[in-house]
Order: sequence, then structure tokens, then C-alpha cells
Amino acid sequence: MTSGGSRAHDLGMSRWYFVLLLVGMALPAMGQSPSPKERNAQPNAFVLTIKTGDVKLADDSQTIGGNDWFFERSATDIAAIEGETRLGRGAENLSLGGEVLRYNNRFRLASAPGAFAGTMYTRAFFAKSKYYFMPGSAWQPYAGAGFGVVQAFDYSGPLHSAEGTGYQGVVGMQLRTERVGLRMEYLGLWARIADDEGRKINLSSHGLFVGLSFFFGR
Repeated sequence: MTSGGSRAHDLGMSRWYFVLLLVGMALPAMGQSPSPKERNAQPNAFVLTIKTGDVKLADDSQTIGGNDWFFERSATDIAAIEGETRLGRGAENLSLGGEVLRYNNRFRLASAPGAFAGTMYTRAFFAKSKYYFMPGSAWQPYAGAGFGVVQAFDYSGPLHSAEGTGYQGVVGMQLRTERVGLRMEYLGLWARIADDEGRKINLSSHGLFVGLSFFFGR
């Protein structure tokens, strides 16, 4: 358990070093808040955001296929990429887009304490919509929701592969200039999926993300 805890700590530290790197990349480009003229010219054609953060399972002890399994609550290898576009003139508050999210959780049989025996790989593909409360300002709070497909693979544990519907809710804040934005958001994911034999796993989770956004077009 000591080595597993140390590895999780090291991975967590590496992830937050990457978060700080994103912040360091964004801050020089942020400068001062844009003038009213610049705000009106902020491009909304397409926004690409890369994100990472901290994801935790809602349920780390589950019975799957008649066996009790223990999952590491804090996920590793967390990454997401999101693309979105604002709607036309008069509806700049709304955006439509999609997101791909990935993270992993190690697991073991509850009856076999010690090192984790395998890894659960979670992949989610969401269609999303968000509402921006102050679309023309430098600071832009937002809230949104999404739905899509959630997949899980473990290859050596309670499931070989499973797939089902997932739902997502998000609240966040974005600080943006004309071409670059920095955002922080809290995300909730609800997904209970099953494999071909009907064995179910609860992949519901929540997490805090930091992202760097790039704005293209008018």
C-alpha cells in the first residue's frame, strides 16, 4: 500500500505541475481586461479547450459479478478536450459543442488487500451546451450540461468492457482575452453502465478542472 500511495501522490503532483504550467502559459497572454471595442470583437466562431484536473469516484467499493471490488477513489491520467461554438448574434450566451474525457482508476479485490491488481480505463464522449452569463466581458461565469456515451475497460478484472449513457453537469468561470482564455470548472458525471453479461459498474464521479482555451475565427 505504501508504494501504491506514493505512486498516486507522485501522479497527483505531476498533474498539478501541468496545471501550473497551463496557468503560466496563459497569464502572459491575458494582460489587462479587454476594452469595450475588443470585447465586441471577441471571436466566437470556435473554441478549443484542453483540460486536466482532479477526478474522484463517487463509489469506491462496489459489488460486480458477485465479487466485492475496491477502486482507488482518485483517478489518474486525467485529460479532456472540448470544442464549442457560440450561437449567432443575439444568442451569444449559449454555446453548443462536445467533449472527450478520459481517466483511469486502479482496483483490487476487496478480499485481497495490498497492491492494486488492475486498472479501469474510463472514456466519455459528450454533447454539451453551456450558458455564459457575461459573454462580452473578460470574466465569464457559466453553467452547462451534457449527455453522451461512457465506456469502461479493464481487461483483467470485474469487466472486460462496458458501455452506457452518461450525464454531465458543469459550473465554472472563464477569464479570456481576444484569443486565449483560462478557465476553472467543477464537473459532475453520472453514469451506471453494464457489460454484455449485465454486470453493472457505477462510474459516477466529480472533479475540479483547469483548462486553457483558444479562440478561432471572428
